[in-house]
Amino acid sequence: MRARKYINRVEVWQNAATADNYGGNTVTPTQLGSSWANVTTIAIDKMLNYGLDTAKQAITIKTRSRSDINYFAEGIFFKYKGIEWYPTNISNKDFIDEEITIIAFGK
Repeated sequence: MRARKYINRVEVWQNAATADNYGGNTVTPTQLGSSWANVTTIAIDKMLNYGLDTAKQAITIKTRSRSDINYFAEGIFFKYKGIEWYPTNISNKDFIDEEITIIAFGK
């Protein structure tokens, strides 16, 4: 039996304006959904190639594209194992909306 490609559960969050019940808005994190993904860490020598800060940990998230989530929206971030991960680079494989590759750093 062949192992599945997407074995990690990643939550997708976005900072969105919500009503504060006083006539104004406040920015709060809102969960957009969760996806199965393939999460791998990036080695320090590879981080220099991506132009990332080596003092922070970075990961690569590969997941299927979903039509209900805009991965390129402003204020989007991911939660994996209780840590918030902020994207620095998001790419769409072959521009066919099949797989999204995200390079993110931890907070």
